[in-house]
Amino acid sequence: TTEVEVDRGEISDPEELKARLGIKDNHIRELYEEITASRLAADEANASKAAGEGYIESLESEGARLKERIRDLEEEARGRRRRREGAERQVARLERELERKDGEIAHRDYLLERRAEQMEAAGQRAEELASRKDLALQDALRRVDGLERDLEEREGEISNLNATVETLRGDLESEQELRGRLADPANRLRAGIDLFNESEQRRAMNALSRTLGQPEVYVELDAGDEPAAILTFTWQGVTWQTYASDPGPNVEEPRVYLKGAGEDLSGVESKPPNARVGPGERVMLGL
Repeated sequence: TTEVEVDRGEISDPEELKARLGIKDNHIRELYEEITASRLAADEANASKAAGEGYIESLESEGARLKERIRDLEEEARGRRRRREGAERQVARLERELERKDGEIAHRDYLLERRAEQMEAAGQRAEELASRKDLALQDALRRVDGLERDLEEREGEISNLNATVETLRGDLESEQELRGRLADPANRLRAGIDLFNESEQRRAMNALSRTLGQPEVYVELDAGDEPAAILTFTWQGVTWQTYASDPGPNVEEPRVYLKGAGEDLSGVESKPPNARVGPGERVMLGL
């Protein structure tokens, strides 16, 4: 029995899978060729058997003719007694010939029977072999189908991974570009102000401004390698709030939060304003 063993779990390289599929295709073609050869052998055996049967019929016909000839000679011997001895010798010779022919026929019958038995056994073996090869072929085809499905799944996974890699590469390039811009303190300060302007904390600050009036605004960068922007709002020289706004990538929320507040400026370093609340209640650099 032809067996095709493919361990699907151990194959991870698509090129190796394609190579093994090519090997299986060649093996399938070899199986088809062996099946065709077995069937041709069976057809030739059947043709040989038919030819043997025709030869037996010819021998039987010749035997019948000889028997008829013997009867003719016997009748002629009765009418021609003077030629009896010669006729008897001829009859004896013909009888021996007939016996020889009968022996040949019997021997040929025996050989044909043996040949038929051998061909029948060979046919059965060929059928069994063809059946086993058909089963092996079906199993191989099922395995090939499985490998093709696995290959399609692997190709889909590879495509998804490539798409993910491209997305991550784009994100990384964007992050690197952003980090490059934020490396400039002026850009980092502006990015922190923009982030604050888009936050809920800006709306809370503006709500207080509607009660106390426009605040004085001072913005600066905090200490550190990747500092947050610090926005300090002072109303009427008394009430104050300080917010931190960190525009850096990969910063966890909250990126904008209230850092400090009070109703008394004693103990708080007073710095001249360098920003303002402009149109749309948004913080802007400059007075």
